[in-house]
Amino acid sequence: MKILVYGAGAIGSWLTAELTKANHDVCLLARGDNLKNLQASGVKYGELGGEQFHIPVRCIDPDSADKDFDIIFVTLKSMQIAAAAQDIISRLSNGGSLVMIQNGLPWWYFSGIDSQWSGRRLETLDPDGTLTKHIPIETVVGAVIFRPVIKVGPTEYVLPKVPKSWLSIGEVDNQLRPRLYEIEKLIASTGFGVQVVQDIRKAKWQKLLRNIVWNTLCTIGQSPPGRYEAHPYGSELVHLIMNESLAVANQLGMDLDINPVNELLSVKGDFRNNPSMLQDIRAGRPLESAAIIKVVIEMGEILNIPTPTLRMICLFLDVLNQASQEEGGGIRIAKN
Repeated sequence: MKILVYGAGAIGSWLTAELTKANHDVCLLARGDNLKNLQASGVKYGELGGEQFHIPVRCIDPDSADKDFDIIFVTLKSMQIAAAAQDIISRLSNGGSLVMIQNGLPWWYFSGIDSQWSGRRLETLDPDGTLTKHIPIETVVGAVIFRPVIKVGPTEYVLPKVPKSWLSIGEVDNQLRPRLYEIEKLIASTGFGVQVVQDIRKAKWQKLLRNIVWNTLCTIGQSPPGRYEAHPYGSELVHLIMNESLAVANQLGMDLDINPVNELLSVKGDFRNNPSMLQDIRAGRPLESAAIIKVVIEMGEILNIPTPTLRMICLFLDVLNQASQEEGGGIRIAKN
């Protein structure tokens, strides 16, 4: 099986290293300094205080003619996919699969299943229809990863200790096809947890309900989630964000086992975790806010569900993101 990981960020680099370590035929598409660093140094990663790995990985650049990959794990940020869509598809073999590992909700949310919104394009995720046009829906395998990976050097990564980490995969049309179990077997061979789910949208919402709270608030406050839990006003804000988001999810038929009280308890005393969006703003990278919060606001508009708190949070994120991009750098905590 010929495998490509498309996107050399934290998740893509770590996944390539894990597949390489398990002796699979895999390469990583990278570019610029990142490509040079990976070619020179490979990927170094491990849990704090745990076993450390240094894995040489095979890389290709965007000009490479390598094609006919049976599986492409797309680990780009959601807002990066459109620009790469044609190249991604050109590298996929006939009958191949795209395993789409992104945070938030996907552009294909209203495709593949019967509902009153079937075929509706989400403007926040696919504004000009590029993704719908260039990526055949039958090639897509939806995926949700629960594995924090923090970049600490050019090719060095820390894997925070968490109670459980895994990859969920499922079909856009909720069918259980043989390819899901082939991908499950592939991932399981690395020792990483993996599960096939019938409703990948539900899995997406389960993670989104955490991301829409902690990715956004931690980025705005430049602080880990425990500071919000400890603040007297924190509980009220978390309830507002989650309740607005749950109202949208519930109207779409999602029965989610998550609530603000348990979510606050889960971050009590957590003064070390830096969610991915906070890492991005500190590194000067664009924020992945469209798939995490703007799409929920758009769905609220479709469903006539008010989302005033989400709109306010989105305003703060947009201003922060704009300032970071215009000033050519991220926001960091200064140390005396």
